[in-house]
Amino acid sequence: MQTKPIEKYLQLEHVKLHALDYGGPGPHTLVCIHGGGANAHWFDFIGPALARDCHVLAVDLRGHGDSSWAEPPIYTFEAHIQDLRAFCRAEQITAPVLVGHSMGGILLTQYTGTWPEDVGALIVCDSRPVYSEEAADVLQQLGRRPSREYPTLEEYIAHFRIRPEGIRASQAIHAYIARSAARQLPHGTWSHKIDRRVYAQRTSSDTWPFWQRITCPAFVLRAEHSPRLTPELLQDIQGRCPQMEWAAVPEAGHHLMLDQPQHTVDLIRAFLQRHHFIQA
Repeated sequence: MQTKPIEKYLQLEHVKLHALDYGGPGPHTLVCIHGGGANAHWFDFIGPALARDCHVLAVDLRGHGDSSWAEPPIYTFEAHIQDLRAFCRAEQITAPVLVGHSMGGILLTQYTGTWPEDVGALIVCDSRPVYSEEAADVLQQLGRRPSREYPTLEEYIAHFRIRPEGIRASQAIHAYIARSAARQLPHGTWSHKIDRRVYAQRTSSDTWPFWQRITCPAFVLRAEHSPRLTPELLQDIQGRCPQMEWAAVPEAGHHLMLDQPQHTVDLIRAFLQRHHFIQA
């Protein structure tokens, strides 16, 4: 790991957002958004390397990581998108390069399709274009069950699992992510940081209409060992967004920034160089 990022907070009306600032030179800024149930620290394995060429930030979505739980508990995609818009305005970020993994990729596709003139480039990491009602129902059921508690941090880490299964990262990375996801409750036990009402409010989503409105450079990273993005789906995305480019991250499961951080960085840097966001 490299230099520890600076922590930032932004107080909004119903939530306080937490972000990690990895530094890096301007004029371009990468804003990274994690997947559902994850947090900004998932970018700790690629953020410092990308920050050699441009300014890099990673944001905890409301109810995730070290952002506060929303009161009232509103966790719609629209709420997340408006939070991100407020964050970019507060940080005075113009034309950001948006980098989203999994659910974060869905959110950023919607963001870019809603305000295409405000985004410099979009990078989507192993995000399916359509999140089905069946998949949303599984998470809704999960959200209705209480979170498990563990007497010690060590036991929490031992029981922590990154979903979906099939992560190829080392045990050290797995333990690092587990620590970033843990919180100690007032009576001393340990549990997940995420507000489980996030899961309870998950709905289906369809990004196809948003892809049709995206005008900036766009890049999709497909994890080689993930079933979420087939060649047929990638071709369908290009049919709606002709400038979209894509590449496969070799030997990576869904969590490509954990499984293959260097490959992920290399592919992102090459895309940014092709479009003159950074120098070769």
